[in-house]
Parts: sequence; structure tokens; C-alpha cells
Amino acid sequence: FDQQWESLKETAEFQHFCNENEDWLHDYAQYCAERDGNGTEIHLFLQYHCDKQLREAVKALHDKGLLLKGDIPISVNPSGVDVKSHPDLFNLDVQVGAPPDDFAAEGQNWGFPSYNWEAMVKDGYAWWQRRLQVMARYFDAYRIDHILGFFRIWEIPKSAKSGLLGR
Repeated sequence: FDQQWESLKETAEFQHFCNENEDWLHDYAQYCAERDGNGTEIHLFLQYHCDKQLREAVKALHDKGLLLKGDIPISVNPSGVDVKSHPDLFNLDVQVGAPPDDFAAEGQNWGFPSYNWEAMVKDGYAWWQRRLQVMARYFDAYRIDHILGFFRIWEIPKSAKSGLLGR
């Protein structure tokens, strides 16, 4: 970073990366800077290089006739950048998990917020669309972990420790 930042930030390639990712990149860099106690520039630099290296790896795999499959978790960290940047898209007064079953008598509490689908529908699910579009840059296929969460989710009151009080 110290050796390359000043020249990199002026390049057309870096500027293109920033413009292509403007809807999430600066929020993410700011979030990381606050979390890590440093500036945003290092995080822009790291994301640029991560993107560049992933694209190079994907091309190398494609050149060998291989495809790449990615994984997208359905839930987000309640303290993460998505919730901080778009709190209106999440129900922060509940957490999600799984109902009681043979494997977990008290159910499961994963501690993640549920989605505010009513808010998401207003902009045509733009947050999800963008998430999938970015993943499609790197993966030929992807799996959404716990995809049933799109159709049903076990919501638990924020004050509950187990999944017993969910619905």
C-alpha cells in the first residue's frame, strides 16, 4: 500500500473499479476503517486487489475449462456493514434461527436479523439483485445457503436466548 497507493489511485483501472462498485465500496471502506482504526484508502486498495486477483483466478480456471461455484449466506451479521448502511432493510428487533427439532430441543438462535421484505420490495429487491450481480462476476454458479429463508424464516424475539419463543 505504502509503495503503490499514490500512483494506483490515479489509474483508469482503479477509477473504473471504484465507479463499478460505488454502491457498496465506500460504505464498506468506511465501515472497515472505523472497525480497524485506520483510513478508508487501505480498504479501497485491498478490495481493488481482491477483485483483480479473483478475476485473474476465474480467467485462469476458465482457460482450463473449469467452472467456479460460490456460496452466499442468506443471513448478514447484525453488526456488519450491510445492516449499518441499510438498517431499513432489516428487522433489527428480531433474530433468526430454527425451530425445535430432534437435533436441537430448544431450537437454534443464529443471532442474525431477518429481512424487511416490505422495504426490499419497494426498490425491486435492489440489495439482493446487486449482491447476486457482484457474485456473478466471480462465479459461474452459486448456492444460497439456507435458501428456504426466502420463503419462511424462524423469527425469535431479540430478548430470547433459544429458539423456543420463535414463530
